[in-house]
Amino acid sequence: MKTTCIVVLTVFLACGGATPAHAQKKDTLLLMQRLDTMQQMMINMQKTLDTQTAVLKTLIEQANDNVNSMKVVMEDLRKSTGQNLANNNARFDTMTNEIQSLTSSQEEILARIAKLSEQVAQTQNIIQTLNAPPPTPAAGATGDPNQPVPPTVPDAETLYKSGLTAFNGGQYQLAVQSFQEYLQYYGSTDLASNAQFYIGEAYYSQGDYAKAIEEYNKCVEQYPKGNKVAAAQLKKGYALLAQDKESSGIRELRSLIQRFPNSREADLARQRLKKLGVSAGGRSGF
Repeated sequence: MKTTCIVVLTVFLACGGATPAHAQKKDTLLLMQRLDTMQQMMINMQKTLDTQTAVLKTLIEQANDNVNSMKVVMEDLRKSTGQNLANNNARFDTMTNEIQSLTSSQEEILARIAKLSEQVAQTQNIIQTLNAPPPTPAAGATGDPNQPVPPTVPDAETLYKSGLTAFNGGQYQLAVQSFQEYLQYYGSTDLASNAQFYIGEAYYSQGDYAKAIEEYNKCVEQYPKGNKVAAAQLKKGYALLAQDKESSGIRELRSLIQRFPNSREADLARQRLKKLGVSAGGRSGF
């Protein structure tokens, strides 16, 4: 800075040689003062710049701290969301079990109603038999004490409960036998479709998926108005998937959703299709 001042002063003196010495000295002092003022202004500007740089650096550091804090919060939120999802899945499983329990209770109630209906019918038959006149034996006819007595028809409720108890206890062959006997004598009752469905369930539980599919088909075809049609179609889809027949299983589940879109079985079918990575409708490669 001083070198600059000397150069300016030399030029000034060279150009103004005719000016009086006093005037030159005054102008030189004035010029020096201005140069000092400019130098001070530059120093002040440098200080201001340094201060602003420091402030900007502090703001950047604070911004980085905020970003890191947000990352921590997002990670906590992700973990919390995962935990909530797991809790919701557990609640859904609990609700599913409760619904199955209610379904079993409903089946027991229907079985009791069926038994009462049969008891009423038996009572009416007894009354009619008592009121009817004794038959007149044919001429020359004699009784044969050695004639075989026809077997007694088992009670409907006893048969159904026997099959259900055996199924719940894991005695699947006994359950199949009881339900088949029930269908033999009471194939037109309200619980007939249930009995047919549980026959399929017994084979499914044993891993005999081909036989289970055959029995599920009987439930759907022979009892189209029964209350186990949707369940039979759902388990048929599961059985096909268990046989690695993915294309057929997917078609069966989609058919169920189309036929019974608002049923619990349709919701379960949608969940299974989602796990397989396919949509509930359309082809998606199948």
